Amino acid sequence: MRRAAVIAALLAWLAPGLAAQAETDLGFFEEGTVSGPEVRTFALPLDGGGWTVNCYVAWVAGSKQAVIIDPGAPAPAILDFIRAEKLDVLAVLHTHGHSDHVGGASFLAEKLSVPFHLHPADRALAERTTGSRIAFTPYPASGILSLGGLAIEVLPTPGHSPGSVCLRTGGTLFSGDTLFAGGIGRAFGERRSEREANLRLEVENIRRLLLSLPPLTRVLPGHGSSTTIGAERAFNRFLK
Repeated sequence: MRRAAVIAALLAWLAPGLAAQAETDLGFFEEGTVSGPEVRTFALPLDGGGWTVNCYVAWVAGSKQAVIIDPGAPAPAILDFIRAEKLDVLAVLHTHGHSDHVGGASFLAEKLSVPFHLHPADRALAERTTGSRIAFTPYPASGILSLGGLAIEVLPTPGHSPGSVCLRTGGTLFSGDTLFAGGIGRAFGERRSEREANLRLEVENIRRLLLSLPPLTRVLPGHGSSTTIGAERAFNRFLK
């Protein structure tokens, strides 16, 4: 009874805001599952402190073909997991070129003979960390990356960096530093006017490409906890 009363009170509190929306979106309250890959998250420590970056290993259930997303620091634990699960890594994918998302690329390049995908607009940014040791492969112009049983949609979302992308497969979105639980990535630029323009671009990209996804789409960001598209539509104050 108490649980029902709490839910009723929460819905009453939300009612004015929900009524103002074009269509009521309660997807984030619903129980259920969404189609998508199996995912293992590694919160990799950065700079020896409490700051971490989320690196993901994703693969199709029943398949041993996998990808690694945003290796931000050297992490033997990732390779140990791949060996233990007998996964066949087909590629390493980067959502953007900042050091905390490519910092482990050189380590993996010594162990894996696979392509490392990155948007060309962020190549110079990534090479500040990796040097020229990695020949980054551009994402396909079609916007679809087919890797074994994984069909990955590459969504260009510049704003946090020139070449930021989000990666969608099934009901899962790897959002890098574009979209967080309750936040968005800080826009790049040396001058205030440039940062403001890139912030507008970033928000426009999020609204157009991400918030249009099904509300139960799970969002796995570069830092912090996971969320859903439905929750960010309703509660993310940066997108109002």
